[in-house]
Amino acid sequence: MTPIDLTSWPRQQHFSLFKEFTQPYFNVCVQLDMAALYQYCKAQQYSFFHAYIYAALQASNAYQPMLLRIIDNMPWQLTAQRASVVELADDDTFRFSYLLPKQSFADFQVHARAVSLATKQQPLFSEAFACTEGQADLLHISVLPWLDFMSFSHAFSQSDNFGIPKLVFGKFNAKTGKMPFSIDVHHALMDGLHVAKFIEQLQRCIDDFCV
Repeated sequence: MTPIDLTSWPRQQHFSLFKEFTQPYFNVCVQLDMAALYQYCKAQQYSFFHAYIYAALQASNAYQPMLLRIIDNMPWQLTAQRASVVELADDDTFRFSYLLPKQSFADFQVHARAVSLATKQQPLFSEAFACTEGQADLLHISVLPWLDFMSFSHAFSQSDNFGIPKLVFGKFNAKTGKMPFSIDVHHALMDGLHVAKFIEQLQRCIDDFCV
């Protein structure tokens, strides 16, 4: 993790403007083309869920603006980030699975399955939660596989000052091959152009998964 020199950073004035906003995040919702990924996972007997989480982590770690954070009121550049993924437990309440980026999907799937199994057997306020939640190098990912949504709004806390991006994947439509995708980013760190470029990066990672 490296501090950013505000004197030479092109976003210095934008950062100063938006970091003081009461609600500095903005949201964009789009439709991702997931048809090829879904069919590939089905044919290979892979977890479709793990595949798109893997692609999201790949894309987020490959695109520099998604690695920006606000720490002690100053911008910092991460070298990598982990995923805090919402998963549903057997009692219909959610847990947070903390997933690391891996070099291959095979390694990631083994890791994700083990973490998910352990997570769902623990309460929300688990040891993993106490040790991990609230750290700057997390990427927040939620899933709403029941809803083909067109907009999304997050709960947020005034103390959330890291500028962590928040991703939400919705219901896969087998007829169209599309899936709704929501992204919230901190406006002090990113603009609409950066969101558009990240979504292009994410779609490439999804498409390249099947090659």
